[in-house]
Amino acid sequence: MTIIKSKFFKNFIILTLSTLIINVVEMLTNIYITNKIGTTVLGSYSLIMNLFNFLVTISLFGIPLAITKIVSESDILKNNSNIACSSKIACKFCAIISICVCIFTILLKNELVSILLNDIVDSNVIIILALSLPFIALTSCFCGYFNALRKVNEPVISEFLMHIVKSFFIVTLLYINFPTYECLTLGIFLSEFTSFIYSFILYKKDVKSYQIKKNENKVKIIKNIFRISAPISFTSFIRSGLSTLKHTLIPIRLQTYGYSYEYALSRYGIIHGIALPFILMPSIFINSFASLILPEYSRYFASNNVEKIKTITQKIFKITILASLYISFVIYISADIICFKLYNNHEVAYYVKILTPIICIMYLDSIVDSMLKGLDLQVSVMKINIIDLLLSITLIYFGIPFLGTFGYILVLYTSEYINGVMSIEKILKKANIKFRYLEWVIKPLICLFTAFFIINLLPFKIVNFSTLLLALIIFSVIFIFLTTLMNLIPKVK
Repeated sequence: MTIIKSKFFKNFIILTLSTLIINVVEMLTNIYITNKIGTTVLGSYSLIMNLFNFLVTISLFGIPLAITKIVSESDILKNNSNIACSSKIACKFCAIISICVCIFTILLKNELVSILLNDIVDSNVIIILALSLPFIALTSCFCGYFNALRKVNEPVISEFLMHIVKSFFIVTLLYINFPTYECLTLGIFLSEFTSFIYSFILYKKDVKSYQIKKNENKVKIIKNIFRISAPISFTSFIRSGLSTLKHTLIPIRLQTYGYSYEYALSRYGIIHGIALPFILMPSIFINSFASLILPEYSRYFASNNVEKIKTITQKIFKITILASLYISFVIYISADIICFKLYNNHEVAYYVKILTPIICIMYLDSIVDSMLKGLDLQVSVMKINIIDLLLSITLIYFGIPFLGTFGYILVLYTSEYINGVMSIEKILKKANIKFRYLEWVIKPLICLFTAFFIINLLPFKIVNFSTLLLALIIFSVIFIFLTTLMNLIPKVK
């Protein structure tokens, strides 16, 4: 079967196109939000979302990933009873855990606002986010179930609904001058509730097709669920907690450098709230691929198809590095014109261009993490993330007070490269392959720098969208020609 006719490819196209639409909607919404609330409030909102992500991590307890692994392995073994029973039991446990987290969060709302958010918001904001947790947890479980069965339409539509509803309510509430933080969090709650209702209806309908045996060993299923989720959740708690601490420290240590807290939040908002999402925008293709790779690698692992793992891994490395290097150059060339047009802010373009060299390692790390999780190495992924976070926190605490914003940039570089290199070494060892520097890195860089050098010789300057588009077309044609000439684009079946 060719890649074009495969179910994997069709799912990849569906997921990518839907994610592209979602990201465009999100980008337009974020542009409106940024221009409406300013970079200081955006920095505060980013801190709130980091705390929220920590609460979501606790609520999930690693169960959605457990569902994906168990269901995909049961599907390849044609164990329909285990598919239904495992997913139902896992969803019940996730519901109980997330409700408990919701209750404790509401009870501790004042402490969370005071200690972690420096009293920048009212405690009502925490209550709204806490009420969203059970819906997020269960929706994630349903999506894990559908992804495992290669039914991507259901989670895609669910996510699409979530983003549309969120964007609609946030923009509407901001337009009528509803309190800023309340409108942002209400948008999240309403969108997650809508997504949950849709996913729940589809899940109940689909799971009925799998009959549960009366003698199904539920104790064994529960042990299997927690065998996967417990180590993931434990390391996830540490990783997410350290991540929350890391982001909370950034504006505080920038203040130690000499900035006011408001100016520190503004720097943090520009880099973390605008520049990083901007360079991650094209990663929709990488993320779509990564989400589909996990269940595929679980199938290869379950069937002990070592040769398939080795072959696919090499091709993925080659394609991902080539694509991400190309994307980084396109972003670098486009940054000045696009960022100023969207945000009316030259600082955004400055930070985007500074961050482009880490795009390749960020995109590759995203794919590699999914591979490792599919090969039952999710604990290793978490350990790598924890090491990375501990180093980042150390650099933030001691480096930023002396280096300011440049120190934060240095932390980002150090974090991404150390995390990426450790993950890459792990998958290369597992797949028993060597990193091909000449084929995967040096030759693509030669193609890129040659194309970049040629467009700099063009008899016009890139000063508007028309000249930018022309330069990008010429750059792309030269790049494709050179990569084809060097035989860098692998044939995929």
